[in-house]
Amino acid sequence: MIHRNPQGRAVLDGEVVPAASLLLPWSDPSAQWGLGVFETMAVFDAAPRHRDDHLERLSAAARRLGIELPPASELVRATDLVAEGCDRDAAWLKIAVSRSGRWAVFAGALEPDEAGRPVSVVVLRWRRHRLDPTVGIKSMNYAACLVGLEEARRRGADEGLWLNERGHLIGACTGNLFAIRGRAAITPALSDGARDGVTRARAILGLRELGFSLRQSKCRLANLKAADEILLTASLSGVRPVVRVDGRDVRRGEPGPVSRRLALLLSDREAAHGAANRNGRQGA
Repeated sequence: MIHRNPQGRAVLDGEVVPAASLLLPWSDPSAQWGLGVFETMAVFDAAPRHRDDHLERLSAAARRLGIELPPASELVRATDLVAEGCDRDAAWLKIAVSRSGRWAVFAGALEPDEAGRPVSVVVLRWRRHRLDPTVGIKSMNYAACLVGLEEARRRGADEGLWLNERGHLIGACTGNLFAIRGRAAITPALSDGARDGVTRARAILGLRELGFSLRQSKCRLANLKAADEILLTASLSGVRPVVRVDGRDVRRGEPGPVSRRLALLLSDREAAHGAANRNGRQGA
């Protein structure tokens, strides 16, 4: 189970409130039926990272579920207020919006040890249909991902991998999937149910910059078995090398060079992005 406890200040329906006071009535459609959407982004040095990309993805998810978002200017203001109130240099920040129109922005401490940590995965026994309206987006109906994580951990792994009804890989419960073989990389296609992840998009560009040919295509279990390296990507945990699949070691259970190079490239870009943000704030 993912435990992320809000800390410090939050914004509820446009008003600044203590995070501990965030409450949602059981009558709300997001509580009753999961009719709500959310985005989670990393905060470093009090600045939300890749916010525009996350807001774009939130908007796409809201359109799919018929949810009206607050004005983008309100969400930007709220994320700035909450990020500036974070107690630590590194934090997570979440935007949550219900079909009822209620919305909140809140944050909490980020565990630095999770970023880049090697992980083991198992293929889950359940499947998700690629045409399910909640597949590929972050909705409040998040039970499948949490149950998948619990199942993976019961089986001694860190993460679970989803297949769709055709037997094609979708991705992990909390991240996107990449398989590397030689100078070629493959990641599950959005049409197969993969999430259009913000870090996924950065990883695609990064791998191409590192000289890899990359396909967004049908990804099968055979691609994992033949892979030299397997990676997971997510906004909070970055690039994580997969060192074991269903009890079988990948690269003798050790992270490989591609994961290190990609993580370093994205980290350098993040540092440059953060420096530009700091200089912009100082010059404002």
